[in-house]
Amino acid sequence: MMTVRMFSICHYVRNKKNLRNLVALLLLAGSGPAGSGAASAQELKRSGFLGVAAVPLPDAAKAQFPADETGVMVKGLVDGGSAKEADIRPGDIVTRVNDYKVTDVEGFVRNAKSLRAGDAAAISLRRGGDSMIKRVQVKPRPYETASDAAVLYKAVSADDSLRRVIVTTPDQKGPYPAILYITGVGCASQESLDLSSAESKLLYGLTRAGFVTMRVEKTGTGDSQGISCGAPQADLQAEVRGYLAGLRALKQYPFVDPENVFLLGLSLGGVEAPLIAGQEPVKGLVVVNTVAKPFFEYLLDTMRRQALLRHTAYDELERMMRLKELCNHRLLIEKRTPEQVLLDAPECREHIDYPAPYTLMQQWASLNMAEEWKRINSPVLIIYGTSDYVASNSDHPYLADIIDSFHPGSATLAPIEGMDHYLLTAASMEESIARTGRREFNPVVTAKITAWLKQQSAPAAAGAP
Repeated sequence: MMTVRMFSICHYVRNKKNLRNLVALLLLAGSGPAGSGAASAQELKRSGFLGVAAVPLPDAAKAQFPADETGVMVKGLVDGGSAKEADIRPGDIVTRVNDYKVTDVEGFVRNAKSLRAGDAAAISLRRGGDSMIKRVQVKPRPYETASDAAVLYKAVSADDSLRRVIVTTPDQKGPYPAILYITGVGCASQESLDLSSAESKLLYGLTRAGFVTMRVEKTGTGDSQGISCGAPQADLQAEVRGYLAGLRALKQYPFVDPENVFLLGLSLGGVEAPLIAGQEPVKGLVVVNTVAKPFFEYLLDTMRRQALLRHTAYDELERMMRLKELCNHRLLIEKRTPEQVLLDAPECREHIDYPAPYTLMQQWASLNMAEEWKRINSPVLIIYGTSDYVASNSDHPYLADIIDSFHPGSATLAPIEGMDHYLLTAASMEESIARTGRREFNPVVTAKITAWLKQQSAPAAAGAP
């Protein structure tokens, strides 16, 4: 039987099998700029970089271990990383990092990510028949840099912890109009050191057009302190509080025009945008590939669409949809915990596995989005890609109707032919879901957003009302 998994409305899709098989830990080492925001960035230590690619122990290595000893094998090392400088080598078997006993790759990654620049790490390993401990002075991850923009690493305080914010600006003179970027669901860092991600291409493109941009790292992600992004406490309202802290700091920067600050929300970020703007006014909002209908209704729609695009047999599809509806009704509508759902229906496991805390998904399902948009009296640009198989194309004209019903003329609808959910070029939904084609960033999205933002932020003509 073919199983279809729904990844929800997610800009970052995680494949746990790939994570177990080969993980490049953290990123490259280096140094870079820091700045000061509502809280000093110097108070927020840079996350560390071990520079190890690790894989599970092969059977031959396991056979040489005592039964109670576990570890991971070093597959490769990154030049400039802390581990390579400490003479850790490919083929070494790491059994402990400080007091943490390494049992698998995923746990090793989690522990390594907790290291900060300047920390001392004692790495216990086996090399051939010898046991040894390597003392590692953990180096910082590098920072994003660009030749044609200033990149500032700042921090804000939210929920009693510091969050990393990454700001791009034409320079530090200004004042410039500014954009708070609200990313999609998931717990991946928003940094892109080589500036190759679609999000970084969009944001740096906007900065080259004369706009300041800000990203707020989620709790426990990247450099940010706080609880894990995947913890139940890291719910929708907690995400909104983090973005609000960023937005309020952004308005205070001397190189930002506080009267011309906008929100740009992608995917789930387009759902969160009116929640943020309802608490802190902005000049306008841009939402891209988002959701307007109730989440539970959207969920079943996207599940069916994705299954059909994967050519699931119709009889199997109907059986699957009945189970998905049952499982998610219990989780999202009845608000049971995943453990409670699985106790009664263990077959629900793969159907309620989201890339975000279940509490976030439940809060999303509780929202009346028409009510949230009714509160927003600012112009809104609604962009969607015709090849987006994750969000529903039909939601975007519906969202425009919602907004215009309460605030006539406030919504601008802008479809982009041949763009998918991930802001990449794709001739069709089928091409996008199959990951075929050129898979390049679609620059039309930058051009459309830039033109609309410039129109909204332009000074009013003399004598205009």
